[in-house]
Amino acid sequence: MKLKHLLLAGSMLVALAATPALAQVPELNSALSPVAGSPMVDKPASTKDKFVLGFSNISVVNTWRVQMVEELKHEASLHPEISEVIIADAGGDVNKQVADIESLTARGVDALLVAPGSEVALNGALEKAYAAGIPVIIFSSNATPKDYTVKLLADDAQFGRDGAKYLAEALGGKGNVLSIRGISGNSIDNDRWRGVEEVFKDYPDIKVVDQGFGDWAYDKGKQVCESLLVAHPDVQGIWSSGGAMTQACAEVAEENGLPLIPMTGEANNGFLRIWKEKDLQSVAPISPTWFGQQGVVAALRVLKGAPIAKDNLVNPAPITKDQIDQFYRADLNDSYWVGSTLPDDKLLEMYKK
Repeated sequence: MKLKHLLLAGSMLVALAATPALAQVPELNSALSPVAGSPMVDKPASTKDKFVLGFSNISVVNTWRVQMVEELKHEASLHPEISEVIIADAGGDVNKQVADIESLTARGVDALLVAPGSEVALNGALEKAYAAGIPVIIFSSNATPKDYTVKLLADDAQFGRDGAKYLAEALGGKGNVLSIRGISGNSIDNDRWRGVEEVFKDYPDIKVVDQGFGDWAYDKGKQVCESLLVAHPDVQGIWSSGGAMTQACAEVAEENGLPLIPMTGEANNGFLRIWKEKDLQSVAPISPTWFGQQGVVAALRVLKGAPIAKDNLVNPAPITKDQIDQFYRADLNDSYWVGSTLPDDKLLEMYKK
């Protein structure tokens, strides 16, 4: 199946070859579970046999988001009933994302998929799309409109708790730590940090002496970590919201002749490589890039009238040191994020060393 990419006013139109519609409705990933008490979506199946999906993405500021978008595009290519996917990237600008959502709504897409950049700023535009009869699928990060169709989220507070618990134990319950956070104002960052604070409340001798925002990106994370470690060379630990940033912190520590103190990571190939090579003290929570793929699956289930819960959550167990070899891909470069649903030929195309 051919994919045709066109960049038009900040949007990407993916035109998918027309072939007979698939009879089977795809299933959600079994790792996603309905939130306790969540109702089922109550919406009749569409009468159409071809669908146009709109995807509003806050940005591709880091490699996780790049892979997430590729997973969405690949899943859409597997379903001939999806004739087009219109992808609007806001470049990190929440106001632009609001305008993108309004534009996709005006174009009458059959379903609106949204990876939000703000918990509240998009709500009005999302509610208008829902009121127009368009299924609204929110995934990976949260928004809080009164009305939406489906949410697919990670338990990011648990992500924060997992790393903070590991760090507290590694430090023996006391010490000064740095925090390397993600994108300021993003729900993922807010929730992960909330989980950290919940844990550290039980450890009054652990002090967060400074923090910075690295956008979950290697390059910006390296700048932030270097600034923080130069200012605080005697800290005992680092809590990090993302694996690429932790990889950068380990490199900064070595480049500046500082010890490799305990630092939390994430399930990113570059971090797993550094963890293995440098024998770091760490743990790696998982945030799957297949949220993009699952956004497409959720949209199709809604459009075809298949059962799906309104609110769904994934909470994978973190990777521990003894499990590194189960997840690390030595044949792929540092930008790969583990657990992808992309086929191996696509992963090799994207990440082969």
